Amino acid sequence: MNLLRKLNHKLGATTGFEIRKAGLPQAPAQKPAPAKEPVEPKPAVQVAYRPPEDPEVDRLLRRPVFIMSPVRSGSTLLRLLLNAHSRLHSAHELHFRRLEVNASTKLAERAMAELGLERGDLEHLIWDRVLHRELVRSGKDFLVEKTPSNTFAYKRIAACWPDARFIFLLRHPASIARSWYEADPEKRTEEEAALDALRYMRATERARQALPGHVVRYEELTDDPESAMKGICSFLEIDFEPGMLDYGSQTQTSYKKGLGDWKDKIRSGQVQAGRALPTAEEIPEPLREISTAWGYLEGRGGDGAAAAREPHAEIAEVWPRDGAVRLTGSLHGVDGGDTGPWEMLLVRRDHEDQQLRYPAELADGGFDVTVPVADLAPAGLTTPAQWDIHLTAGKADTEVRLRAGRHLDGITGKKNIMVFPGQPARIDGADVEVKPYYTIKDNLSVEVLPAS
Repeated sequence: MNLLRKLNHKLGATTGFEIRKAGLPQAPAQKPAPAKEPVEPKPAVQVAYRPPEDPEVDRLLRRPVFIMSPVRSGSTLLRLLLNAHSRLHSAHELHFRRLEVNASTKLAERAMAELGLERGDLEHLIWDRVLHRELVRSGKDFLVEKTPSNTFAYKRIAACWPDARFIFLLRHPASIARSWYEADPEKRTEEEAALDALRYMRATERARQALPGHVVRYEELTDDPESAMKGICSFLEIDFEPGMLDYGSQTQTSYKKGLGDWKDKIRSGQVQAGRALPTAEEIPEPLREISTAWGYLEGRGGDGAAAAREPHAEIAEVWPRDGAVRLTGSLHGVDGGDTGPWEMLLVRRDHEDQQLRYPAELADGGFDVTVPVADLAPAGLTTPAQWDIHLTAGKADTEVRLRAGRHLDGITGKKNIMVFPGQPARIDGADVEVKPYYTIKDNLSVEVLPAS
């Protein structure tokens, strides 16, 4: 490089000017290129994928746990509670599925093909290695991942890790939409927030219908975190640790904007009360279908008035004792004499095919039914298990099904007020506890949990 070029190099870097010899012809000024029309983004490339040919060789990560949930559904709270367990590690959102592999030459493609590895296989190896590295660094036993967009790739995640376990976290759709709007009101309107969040809700529901797993609701997590976490620990086959509830006292990763919730409420280190449930009238029209599918349009709204108006089986008394659960009550909003004969129907939640039926003869519109505890803990049942209670009449195509609950006494929040004792039972030689309880919507269910 001669002296002039050296000077021009320095001047160009600092001032943007160059020194030119006098008399040299100047290059003609170039016209600016015409503005291009905006180009639509290319659709994401669909990569072929398949399960590992030999998981023992191709996978380092064993039995990972994936939280499948919409945005703003409490997944950061849940991952912090789980991360506070001595055996579970849950980092911030990892977005691992955005890690892609591209061969820069045809020769590289041929070389990988000779090893029996396609692009999808290579990406799965990288995903597995990254997550396994994070787990090893933590010194714990199982990794938990909670990136909400994982719901859009649930099939591929299930194929990548055939032994993966799934937790489905649900929340009232209207609450999700409201929280999504409040997270950045300048970025999206309330209507846009509802529609955008609905994409995640529908993806979560598709995953929930396709994959086995454990369902937990945000409202249960904030209303009764101990029971919710005991249920999750039982599903993961690990012991519940009370210290999980005080997650702020445990060593946590830093809170990063864009990688999960980072606001003051989550930084408090303890579970905070959730917002009041929206009433049925407050649910935007686009969210009503998913609200019904998730059970948030069944039963009461915010003040209990909606459920009191709807036909249901009103529970009067619950007696759990002597190896049975006795239930009394009456029909509300239905003339039982026009429809019978009536039965009490118990349906295992998320397992519609598992049902128990008992005659429920009505006397002056009232019923009195006794359910043996042993029936609720049959051989082969996994714990935890929840049975939802209904009264039903008619044939399959014309069946009337009324949810059992207690709504007419004006008392809301029965989940924490009316607590029933558990009764012992055994499943395949293991001790369990069978316990009636009121849900967050004041409906009556029965839960089967490992004996404490």
